[in-house]
Amino acid sequence: MTTLTPAKIAQLRALMSALPAAFAARIVETARAGDETMGELLHACSRKPEVYTRERFFAPLAPLSLDPAHARPSLAHIPPAMLATVWSWMDETLAPDITAAMRKYCANPLMPPDEKTEDALRADASKRILAAIDELRDDPRATKQLRHRLGVSDFRAVRDLAAILRATPVLRKAMADIPPSIAELDDGLSQTLRDRYDAACAADPDAGVWFLYLVMARLVRPWAILRVFEKIARRDDDFLLSRTDVSTIGDALLEDAAYYVSAFADIPASNEAAQEMATALTQFATVTVGMSREIGIRKDGGWGRQIMALRQRASAQMEAIHAAALAQLDKTVPDPHKALPARLILSGDALESAATRMEVFCTFLRLTRDDASRAAVGGAHAGVLDRMNQRLDMASGAVLAQMRGGQGDDALTERAAVIARLMTAMGQQESAAVFLRRAAAARAA
Repeated sequence: MTTLTPAKIAQLRALMSALPAAFAARIVETARAGDETMGELLHACSRKPEVYTRERFFAPLAPLSLDPAHARPSLAHIPPAMLATVWSWMDETLAPDITAAMRKYCANPLMPPDEKTEDALRADASKRILAAIDELRDDPRATKQLRHRLGVSDFRAVRDLAAILRATPVLRKAMADIPPSIAELDDGLSQTLRDRYDAACAADPDAGVWFLYLVMARLVRPWAILRVFEKIARRDDDFLLSRTDVSTIGDALLEDAAYYVSAFADIPASNEAAQEMATALTQFATVTVGMSREIGIRKDGGWGRQIMALRQRASAQMEAIHAAALAQLDKTVPDPHKALPARLILSGDALESAATRMEVFCTFLRLTRDDASRAAVGGAHAGVLDRMNQRLDMASGAVLAQMRGGQGDDALTERAAVIARLMTAMGQQESAAVFLRRAAAARAA
């Protein structure tokens, strides 16, 4: 591989860039597992040179730079769009010498990374970014122009970006040998993280909180990071800095919780949406309950009040979904004990459309059954499920009675199919199968 000519590299780049992005990413991942250098070469060749250069420069921020449309806020603290605008700012006015040096450095993807050289460029960029922002402090017009150029409402995240760039060597050392995915944060690893946190803070006061962010990004249960604070707070020495970091990480977890609440703010419109919203409710419940269990959050404390407010918001959203579900139930499977005008009894395409809509509600409510109580909506949720199950039982019984009474028209068969479909969506596959067998037997009698 080290004998590849520029022409061969160009051919490889053409091949990789022509592949579908997902397929190219799998090839890179497979290559990295066997040969890190080969993986880096293929990654470089799968990206446009300018994009690869920018990504490599901002590589230390990658775990915290996911797309905010698809990732919780703690993983999208510095989104890709900001990296692009900051790079453009550097390239055009702030630090064209740095971007040119990085571009030249990345021109040959076969060159092994030189961390010292790249870190020096990042530290220089960090210094210039912070100096440029500080110079605008007394110039509101110029401040507004730069905010507009960078697409930000304030410079907080830009300052954070600069801090991480400067602290990259410290963070790299602190993260060395930390597992890429942490399913369980045991006492031994918690102590190690506490020691790494201390060392990072000693080397760079800004590095401590970003070390914790990077660790949290690797945790299967992010709120478990609070166990590290438990060890920090039990020290006898001054831990004012750690208190500040506790607040920052706690706020990040609460932002994640708010993100999950927002993800089920609407009425589900499809089975796919119902599944995504159910996942969001589960994530919200696990984050807030996990935080409370880790450090015993008081309801009247700062975090406790925010969690209660989020739970009230979740409860109001679920109440709206419950009301919509019950209204749709009355349309799709009317109460057999109430007489309805013929115009309100659906059939054909209208019944199919109503059944499809009701199936979405059944799917969402079934998937959220276990987590509703942890999101402060358990009692109401259980009541709605009971009403739906009772309605399906009554409707199925009424259909069977009509069939056994000699009515075997297509309308009854259609209604029976809808009832069985909704039973299945509620997780009652066996009951649905039994009902359909009884319906078939009643029609045949």
